[in-house]
Amino acid sequence: MIRSVRALAFAATSLTFASTTTVAETLTISAWGGFFEETLAAEIYPGFTAETGIEVKSIAQPEDSAWMTQLMAAARAKQAPADLSLVTDEVLIRGNEAGLWAKLNPANMAGTEALKDGYVILDDGGMAYGVGALAFYTTFVTNTDFAPDAPASWADLWEDKWDNKLGIITTPNSGLMEATAKTFFGGYEIMETREGLEQVIAKIAELKPQVSLWYRDEGQFQQSLEAGELNAGLYYHDVAMLSIWDGKPIASTFPKEGGVVADAYWVTPRDSKNISAVEKFLDYVSRPEVQASMARTMGVFPVVPRESMDLTDEEFSAVGSDIEPIRVQTHIHLREGDWLESKYQEMIAQ
Repeated sequence: MIRSVRALAFAATSLTFASTTTVAETLTISAWGGFFEETLAAEIYPGFTAETGIEVKSIAQPEDSAWMTQLMAAARAKQAPADLSLVTDEVLIRGNEAGLWAKLNPANMAGTEALKDGYVILDDGGMAYGVGALAFYTTFVTNTDFAPDAPASWADLWEDKWDNKLGIITTPNSGLMEATAKTFFGGYEIMETREGLEQVIAKIAELKPQVSLWYRDEGQFQQSLEAGELNAGLYYHDVAMLSIWDGKPIASTFPKEGGVVADAYWVTPRDSKNISAVEKFLDYVSRPEVQASMARTMGVFPVVPRESMDLTDEEFSAVGSDIEPIRVQTHIHLREGDWLESKYQEMIAQ
């Protein structure tokens, strides 16, 4: 799932492969372009340089599929387009299966012990190939001029009260399938079989009479919701909060079943020569005080426990929730791939 600040950030970016071996104390870090990469460079990297003396060269990377293609081409040429890269869990998994990632020593990254369980991804030998960077939420958003009361459950999306003005993302990995499975089928187990996936898709099809926009363009959804052309739908919590702070008639709600959370990870291409500097950076960026700074300046959800940070209640609610989240079942979307995409698009088209 491509999220808010990332999607806002994706300016057309074309990278050429450059060796990162010439300056030992320069660390090249890539992140989703525009606001996201610029804010990391302005707000996060300088503290690391001040502490360690290691300069950071910040570069923008394109959207996930294009970046994956570039990483694979670089690996074939035994080059690293960056020493460290920020990727979604899908790219993390696919890259690991292709042998793209360097192995890092957790003993050299004591700061990562502050992360929540499961955010240091280890191989069978106990070496790390992925380290949690941040998370981001999709929530139930509404136009408050039409619906002043916040919805209590994802089940409210199926109620015949939205004046046929729902906005739903067109891709099956948006989190709606997982929200549907948890709300109506007791959890994700039903998604483990194709028969079960078809049942979930059939339940989503019940929304169609109410849906006026199946969208890929996030900006189109946001503008339509703010203008009252849409009354509700799924959208990114942090961007919805920006609209709220701008005085727009928008609410972002975490239903009782939870918001949909997606994770991003730091990975190191296997041909990087700056492993020591990478480990020092991951030690630094995993600390609770740095995670809190990322939440404040970038609107992302921290991957350390709430009690370890000094975020106020207002700051925390601006980026996430304490409710147990719904998680996109990336392994299922990767396994079922084209079949699932075909079934989902067929449902929309019927």
